[in-house]
Amino acid sequence: MEPNRLAAIHRHLFIFGLLDIGIFILIMITIGNLGNTLFDGFALGISGLIVLYAIVTAYGFRQKTPNSDQKYSNLLRLLAVFFVTVGVVQGLLSIASNQMILLIQSGLLLLLGRATNRRIKTLRHPMFVQWFSQGSGSSSELSGEEVYASCPNCSSLLAVIPERLSIEDRCPNCEGFLISIQEEE
Repeated sequence: MEPNRLAAIHRHLFIFGLLDIGIFILIMITIGNLGNTLFDGFALGISGLIVLYAIVTAYGFRQKTPNSDQKYSNLLRLLAVFFVTVGVVQGLLSIASNQMILLIQSGLLLLLGRATNRRIKTLRHPMFVQWFSQGSGSSSELSGEEVYASCPNCSSLLAVIPERLSIEDRCPNCEGFLISIQEEE
């Protein structure tokens, strides 16, 4: 995959992460207005810390600072669990109170949790991790006749010399064969 495509994926992940943070803020403001002052203060205090962490992590991810992809992945996992939990609770409340609007909202939150969880897989894809770890200004150096290729088994990004590949060559990460028999025929 070319670097411009990975940069577009990076931008996409950043923007949708900010949208997830915004939705988290809206939900926490709604939960904070339930009427119990002790619970309100606790909920808003915890959510304030999470939002502060989220903004710092998102900024680091945007700047491609080292290990910020892992922190951003953890943030998205936290938000996905939050969305699913709130969606399940709202779904149960909507069934108990027979409110269709709340049931629709809970379904949307469950879908948002699933979509957020799917973005984590993109963040942890070996090609994206390798591209991200190069930093904002560096480019990887291939020597001589090397080209980028991905393992057909685990999708690890590898530098290979196509003319020297044989049927016996294995991936250093998963030990799977780099050339399948169907490809050679």
